Amino acid sequence: MKKTLLIVYLAMGLVISGWYTAAAVLGWKSPNLGIAKALQGSGSSSGGYYGGGRSFGGSWGGGK
Repeated sequence: MKKTLLIVYLAMGLVISGWYTAAAVLGWKSPNLGIAKALQGSGSSSGGYYGGGRSFGGSWGGGK
């Protein structure tokens, strides 16, 4: 069972690595799903989530 899982794990890793290698070599563009535009629309100037992190709001991990 462990050997089968290891083979599946390694095979998936090779497939995913090959996919990203092909994307980099062939210059594939990522699809525009509108997520980046929606995040920019909320913006950090309007107090939105994007651009915050734990150092911004202070509520994540004590605002270190």
